Amino acid sequence: MRFDSALEAQRHKELLADNDTLHSNPELKMHMDLEKHGREVYTHENFYIFQKELWSACVDCGIEGTKKKGENLLFSILDNVVVNGTKVSKHREVVYHVSNNIAHCSCKMFDSEGIPCRHILFVLKGRGFSEIPSHYIVNRWTKLATSRPVFDCDGNVLEACSKFESERTLVSKAWAQLFKCMHMAGTNKEKLLLIYNEGCSIEQKMSKIKSDVVSRPLDEVEALIGVNVPEKIEVLPPKPSHTKGSGKRIKGGKEKAMEHAQRSLRQCQTCKKYATHDSRNCPTKSSS
Repeated sequence: MRFDSALEAQRHKELLADNDTLHSNPELKMHMDLEKHGREVYTHENFYIFQKELWSACVDCGIEGTKKKGENLLFSILDNVVVNGTKVSKHREVVYHVSNNIAHCSCKMFDSEGIPCRHILFVLKGRGFSEIPSHYIVNRWTKLATSRPVFDCDGNVLEACSKFESERTLVSKAWAQLFKCMHMAGTNKEKLLLIYNEGCSIEQKMSKIKSDVVSRPLDEVEALIGVNVPEKIEVLPPKPSHTKGSGKRIKGGKEKAMEHAQRSLRQCQTCKKYATHDSRNCPTKSSS
């Protein structure tokens, strides 16, 4: 039960994070092209890590020297880091391959965390890159990480993970794209008019398309949860059990006294019967 609760809580947290990623955008600090591209690619949590490294690349990093090493370029980067309130300068070396635009840093942050470090971003910024090279975009940190098919050991696509090719997930993607466009438009009249005109054009095109597939309300539910609703339910909820002390009425003092009196019967010396009275108040005793 603890495992199921933890798994359910984790999935609920992931759904909330996916919803925030699709329907909101993190705030930009520098409004650079690299920063804008990182916001489009990474999830919120990973974008903040990338944004911090890009900020440090612009503020804390400087170049000491550059030299050519064969067909590659070797950059010596000076990183000014504040440790416990004290400014410390660290030297890093970045090897930049001109042929494929791939850089390797001596800090090894990209190798361990999958996000380019400030030293690599400093070099990319200096080389005039407006987008993050595809080599530094790790699929597991992107917004579409769960939309791509996952294969088992034999190379077969797992049904539960092949969301990219699923028609049910296409409904969610269409809604997400629509919400994203509306969020980008905001209150801009020109952008809103563009969305409206394109929507009218799409409506006219869809009216000309004939489809034999009949949409059911259940299809939307299945698209939301990502699985098919079973025709026969074999697992039923357990019967409720009564715990100790449940279902008992609280008795009053008078009722408890009467029950105690009924349990303690004694013999009357007048009527010779076992009852709750005695010889002083025996009902057979004459009143005279």
